[in-house]
Amino acid sequence: MGDSYVVTGAIMTCTFGMAPSSFMASPGRTEMLSNVPKGNIMDFAPMVNIMPFGMCNTLSNPTVAAATSAAMGVLTPMPCIPAITSPWIPGNPQVLVQGQPALMRSNCNVCMWGGQISFTTDGQMPCPPPLVIPPINIPFPDLQPDWMLTDLEPHEIWQYKHDFEDAKHAGDGDRFASDQLKEMSARYAAQGNLEKATLAMQASEQFRNRADQKQAAAMQAVNDKYVWGTPTKEQPSEMSREDLQGIHDQAAKEQAQHQKEVEQLEQQIAKDQEALSKEGDKLAKVSREQTNARNELDAANQAKSDAADKREAAEYQAQMAAWNEESAKQRGDKEAAKFFHQQKKEAENTAKQAAKEEKVASEKAEKAQKEYDKVSEKQSKAYNDFRDHVDQYNELKEQKQTAEDNRAAAEQKANTTQMTLDAQDTLDKHQEAINAHEASKAETREKREEVNALKKEEQINRDEADAWVHAGQWNKEHGHEDTAAKIFEKSAEYDDKADAAREQWIAKEKEYNDAKTAMSETSKQAYGDDAMFDAYTAELQLGGAMDYLKNDSSGNTSTSSEDNEKTSDQGSSKGKNKK
Repeated sequence: MGDSYVVTGAIMTCTFGMAPSSFMASPGRTEMLSNVPKGNIMDFAPMVNIMPFGMCNTLSNPTVAAATSAAMGVLTPMPCIPAITSPWIPGNPQVLVQGQPALMRSNCNVCMWGGQISFTTDGQMPCPPPLVIPPINIPFPDLQPDWMLTDLEPHEIWQYKHDFEDAKHAGDGDRFASDQLKEMSARYAAQGNLEKATLAMQASEQFRNRADQKQAAAMQAVNDKYVWGTPTKEQPSEMSREDLQGIHDQAAKEQAQHQKEVEQLEQQIAKDQEALSKEGDKLAKVSREQTNARNELDAANQAKSDAADKREAAEYQAQMAAWNEESAKQRGDKEAAKFFHQQKKEAENTAKQAAKEEKVASEKAEKAQKEYDKVSEKQSKAYNDFRDHVDQYNELKEQKQTAEDNRAAAEQKANTTQMTLDAQDTLDKHQEAINAHEASKAETREKREEVNALKKEEQINRDEADAWVHAGQWNKEHGHEDTAAKIFEKSAEYDDKADAAREQWIAKEKEYNDAKTAMSETSKQAYGDDAMFDAYTAELQLGGAMDYLKNDSSGNTSTSSEDNEKTSDQGSSKGKNKK
């Protein structure tokens, strides 16, 4: 990358500094680059051109050395105070900035404590990319051929073609504004005001698009009238300032009403949220009771099942012991028969005990089942109550959202009408400035005419005085002394008149110059870039706002307000019934 010029805002670093610093060109610098002061090699003054680099950490700096010594040899950085005593080197001697070589990004300097100072950026802001606004493709109707005009009389065909040509000029005013804004954008860009240059270019594109739309609509209206026989739509009437103020006041009133609805619904939602929380706690408690009852029921059924299994096992064991006892008797084995008999008795006793346990467990299971059914019914009721509160809560939230939407719509209408009124005020002030300029121009012209008239009067008197002088000299040369004296007196009178006229036109000329200065100021206020930019912007705002207001239905917000109130009342009554 090639070298570049350094301007105010460039970033610098020092090898002993702990933070970057910024460069400032000397005050009063008049040479600019991208509307930012350029630097030269003499811009090296500490705390003026070169700002501190945070903390300094070199022992060659006496303050750092003293602090390090006090800290028992531990390096202790201290605040940086640049100590530069020589210009930047080498500079660019081929380009002078106020008589000194220009400062370049590759240049460097040295602090007296040994720090090497160099630039990391040149401070130049990158130029924004050119504004590109995609064109809006607006189809332009064509002039219909003669074979399409067979239903028209010859004079109607002529009138149709004449009107169609006139329709092509429908957007000329907006096109003129678009061209003016383009030139204005270029001037702003040349001044370095990129923000206004961009806005002016955007406004230019909007005027151009509006011009195309007007032209296309006018041409289509001509075709509709003569060729297709379609009646032209009636344009909505313009709104007066009183109408706009009425719309604004009504929208502001509706906005306040909807805001009140929102606040009321918020309070109601807060109460319902508290009730919903209580219902949720109640449902959770009953659900825990149901879980406990279910656990108890499961435990009772398990005990019943275990007792039944124990009884069945004991009964089976008793049957097997009885079979073994009978087999032993048939074999004549008395000892075995006695053993199995004893085993049978024990199994029968165990079966009896298990039967008793099964009965007790069955009674407990039946009791647990009844308790579980009771708690389940209670839980179902609590769940239904909770769902009802959830539905009511959601309904209130929907009502609140509707109220907020209505409030936003009313706020938009109020803001739009206010923007319309402000834009109209801007245009009215601009017209007042134009009128003031016209009055100032007329006054200046009048004073100029007065000056010219007085100058002419002076010249006439001078010429008359000269004529009398010549006549006096002729009479004097021919010996008519008395007549010559009278003539010279007459000449003196005309000289006095000429002197008086000169004094008057000198005084008038001062008034004329003051009037020209005032006229120049009024011209700037009426036709300067800023004044015209404000006027064009106000015109766009006014057009857009008026289109919005004309297309907006004035009854939408009030209707939605009434519907919202009804819904709110229904929700409130519904909530009371549920509670």
